[in-house]
Amino acid sequence: MPFYDLHVHTTLSIGENSVEEVVDMAGRLGLTGLGVVRYYTGRIEKIPEIKGTDIVSAVMIKPDNKEDLDATAKKIRNKVELLMVHGGNYDVNRAACENSMIDILCHPELGRRDSGLDHICVKAAQENDVAIEINFREILESYKRQRVYIISSMMKNIKLCRKYNANVITTSGAITKWGMRGGRELAAITHVLGLDLGDAISSLSMLPIELVKKNREKLANRRWEGVKVVD
Repeated sequence: MPFYDLHVHTTLSIGENSVEEVVDMAGRLGLTGLGVVRYYTGRIEKIPEIKGTDIVSAVMIKPDNKEDLDATAKKIRNKVELLMVHGGNYDVNRAACENSMIDILCHPELGRRDSGLDHICVKAAQENDVAIEINFREILESYKRQRVYIISSMMKNIKLCRKYNANVITTSGAITKWGMRGGRELAAITHVLGLDLGDAISSLSMLPIELVKKNREKLANRRWEGVKVVD
């Protein structure tokens, strides 16, 4: 079964390893696809071409407010295969869920004592096809009471996503190659947090694969609303 980890950092952003090194690790872990994330700072760093792993061009934006998010998303949506939002601020979380140009809201619970989401956000995410991320690095690099808050928040968000049928994407969020994990290991974490096993596996396989495929078709001008070109 193909597995995609759509959130991995390299030296192109805040990561410690090169693209070549994380791609090599992805191969060892049995990952088929890898989202190489870069932060948008007015320009988008180019990813080197490497064979063997499906590299997804992913860009994360860190908006200050809804207006900033909407403007930036509109500017770069047609330049990247995957558009992600750095979550944590509730207003930004909600704005991301309400914007159909956004693909994934990352770690909405980041730096909070609550989950960062409520029923309004998650219903909007479902309506706008915005996936909610479960980021393994947030668990891995936390400890004691902070880890309790994070796990509790993730469990709450998964429960909301199940209730309102919003998509969940599981990622490693790795900033080093040693923080990466195989697809089944990451799916097991999401399953323990409350997602059905089939959905947990889908959060690393079917959902990311379909998301990437859809966006690539749009970028290639091969997809229109209600119409699909079949080769």
